[in-house]
Amino acid sequence: MIEYSKQESNIFNVPFGRLNLDENFNDWEELKQEINTSPYKFIRVKIKNPNGIQLDKLISLTTNAHLLEILRVYSSEHLSSLSKTQEDLIIEIADNKNNSNLGQFVLDTYEDIPFGNYTSSTILNIIPKEKQLKALAAYFNDFYTGQSDDKCAIYFYNTNKKLIGCSILDLKHEGEKSTAAYIYYIGVSKDERNKGNQFKIVQSLKSFIQNKGIERLYCSTRLLNLFSARAFEKNQYKCIRHDWVYLLEK
Repeated sequence: MIEYSKQESNIFNVPFGRLNLDENFNDWEELKQEINTSPYKFIRVKIKNPNGIQLDKLISLTTNAHLLEILRVYSSEHLSSLSKTQEDLIIEIADNKNNSNLGQFVLDTYEDIPFGNYTSSTILNIIPKEKQLKALAAYFNDFYTGQSDDKCAIYFYNTNKKLIGCSILDLKHEGEKSTAAYIYYIGVSKDERNKGNQFKIVQSLKSFIQNKGIERLYCSTRLLNLFSARAFEKNQYKCIRHDWVYLLEK
């Protein structure tokens, strides 16, 4: 169940794992055994729409369980039923020719704590924000710059060909015929903020996905990020669940 995180393990110099749990997850004893026999010092866990019993079970898996973040997860309406939007942004897909720009752009625009806004000072003393950012940029560069057809990063330029933003997303299958995309990150240049550019980027992403024939678009924003929540809701996205993110420490 637990996946090894190479980037974080190398940069943090400690065995690091990742785990995603669905809202109906119930194999707690099996998970506890896997954790106890695993080499991981830290495991980042995301659980969908947890109830109180699931949170109790999760927290009891290790000696220390640190809440990192609560995410609002949004879904678009059926994209094929929506009219195509008009936007004035130029799109460029990241590849092995321009991948050096991606990591630096993320470093320049990412202002939150990568692990989550609720990350405690105890964890920050062990894994500082700067190392977290370095691991995040390395992960995006290693997997979202042309290495896979189902992972991509997009640069957005204005009509003056100035880079104003980027987005990082996964393209996924939801069954045999249905497809979806999940937005992991939207960044806007610091000098291009408060100009409606995030709204424009979300519009451009909708058109990009529609042109690929993908039917649904998912995205998430941190619970305290009301600005991003408004941008998604103005673009007809609906909140469908909350994901809770913890860091388990052995």
